[in-house]
Amino acid sequence: MKRLRGLIFWWTFLSILSLWYVHLVFAARSDDISRLKQELLDLEKVTNPLIQTFRKVSQLVSPSVVSLSTEKKASQNEKNVPEPQPPSQNFPPKHEPHADSLPKKGLGSGIIIDERGYILTNNHVITGFAEDEITVATHNGEQYNHVKIVGVDPNTDIAVIKIEGEDFTPITFGNSEEVQVGDWVIAIGSPFGYQQTVSAGIISAKGRTHVIPFELPFIYEDFFQTDAAINPGNSGGPLVNLRGEVIGVNTAIATRSGGFQGVGFAISAGIVKETVDNIMATGTVVRGYLGVGTHDINNELAQILGLKDKKEIARRFSLLSEKGAFVLEVWSDTPASKAGISPGDIICEIGGKKIENTIDLQHAIRRAKVNAVVIVKVVRNGAESALEVLVEPQPQDLGGKTYVAIRKLDEPTKFSLGLVVNDLNPEVAKSLGLEGEHGVLVVDVETNSPSERAGIQPGDLITKVGTKEVRSVLEFMTLMEAFIETNMPVSIFVKDKGFITLK
Repeated sequence: MKRLRGLIFWWTFLSILSLWYVHLVFAARSDDISRLKQELLDLEKVTNPLIQTFRKVSQLVSPSVVSLSTEKKASQNEKNVPEPQPPSQNFPPKHEPHADSLPKKGLGSGIIIDERGYILTNNHVITGFAEDEITVATHNGEQYNHVKIVGVDPNTDIAVIKIEGEDFTPITFGNSEEVQVGDWVIAIGSPFGYQQTVSAGIISAKGRTHVIPFELPFIYEDFFQTDAAINPGNSGGPLVNLRGEVIGVNTAIATRSGGFQGVGFAISAGIVKETVDNIMATGTVVRGYLGVGTHDINNELAQILGLKDKKEIARRFSLLSEKGAFVLEVWSDTPASKAGISPGDIICEIGGKKIENTIDLQHAIRRAKVNAVVIVKVVRNGAESALEVLVEPQPQDLGGKTYVAIRKLDEPTKFSLGLVVNDLNPEVAKSLGLEGEHGVLVVDVETNSPSERAGIQPGDLITKVGTKEVRSVLEFMTLMEAFIETNMPVSIFVKDKGFITLK
């Protein structure tokens, strides 16, 4: 009995001790929680201005952002195609309508730029769609099915459309020249069709190029890179600063999944505003051009030229600095060729403005007056020369024009492996019985070159490089470079001969 009373005593003592410990722990935790809550309340006083800024920017800009949806209407012939029957017994149907006969749909965003209903968007959002195949939805849910295409500019991927109405809320453009890496930015648009979606991030880089595939000869690129979430459907929407001003138009993403992976691109407001002003005034954009292909002086250029690094470029070309736009190509019968600009020249000044890279060159030419003479200074063999260039209007393409390209300094054939090719223009195609065909035409084959040894002859039509179709000299060169730079064999498809491998 005495032992039992002892056990009860110790059990009671330990229970009281445990309860006391638990009380102390919870009291301490309660104190910690109270302290953390108070610290967060104190910090909120510091962060609240930033929170309010994001809220107010979103409230300010959202009424100026619209959602675009596009749907290709079926033609009468397509309407007569019978509907595919559902598969039975888990087997797929034997016949399905051709993909081209199915309705094509698209999503995008736009920015109201005028109270009369003018809207800015990306050209690729509306390309291939008629005016009655475009629907605009404003921030308050109102839909507009009667859309007018005011004008487009594929070279900047900008388009202006108009809806009927008045008293719309236009956006304000900011100065994209003031934007710095690290600046906070906000993207607004309709990713995957979710209207009025707001995402935030920073400017990750400025002056990005080679974002749009080189399908056009006069692409103008000056992109901001941002980690603000941009997804399909955001194209054409605004990238704004914390003053609620548009500093870019969301245009593209770099992705391996098809969705956002932290690298988005917005074309700078400087290019956008110039383009929009021209379209609003005349319905089109007329710019001057030189007719050259250029590259920044960097290690990538050194690889193209077969050199070690950019320092070796400076040594080989007797350069005093690594600034300027290096001329890789000059097309025939263009302002550049007429003025005497040659591959290997370094353009260092245009119209009194210093040129430090290809972006500077783009800016200078984009702003040059058409049909006016401008002084272009080039460095050639270590000496500076001033050339008079008559800036001509851009042609629609460079079809029919040949080009001269600088050769790799350590190799006998630049890009072509002994091939000289030209665009297949309609006149030549008709004379050769190649109407309706696409590709590049072989006009000459160098003696004892890989192309001659492979049996390629003048008059052959090259339609593919690897598995990719080619429709211009520019596409052909771009695809060939990828193989030449890695010293890999390249297979090209020649009409009536099939695939031929060049080594």
